[in-house]
Amino acid sequence: APTTLMNIANVLMDQGKFDESLAKHQESLEIKIKALGHDHVDVAKTEENMAIVYRKQGHFDKALEIYKKVLETKCRVFGHDHVDVAKTEENMAIIYKQQGEFAKALEIYK
Repeated sequence: APTTLMNIANVLMDQGKFDESLAKHQESLEIKIKALGHDHVDVAKTEENMAIVYRKQGHFDKALEIYKKVLETKCRVFGHDHVDVAKTEENMAIIYKQQGEFAKALEIYK
């Protein structure tokens, strides 16, 4: 089941096994896309989990690319003022801070 795969992926990430974590997330993602389509919040959540792994690996550009896609989906589904949208924006701001792009981080926080 996709949820079980996602839970396994999160444990692997916590253990620092990033490649294995991404593989499990990818497996979960493929099942969710097949069942729900690309533009579903559950698909976006799995993508966001993958972005977290990429961020922890230091692959900031890849993580931001995914976060931007997730943000589009969440805004379309929930509207711009939803807590899930804010969480994705916060994750993006964390990356901008890690990259030293403080102006971009501040813009998100406003």
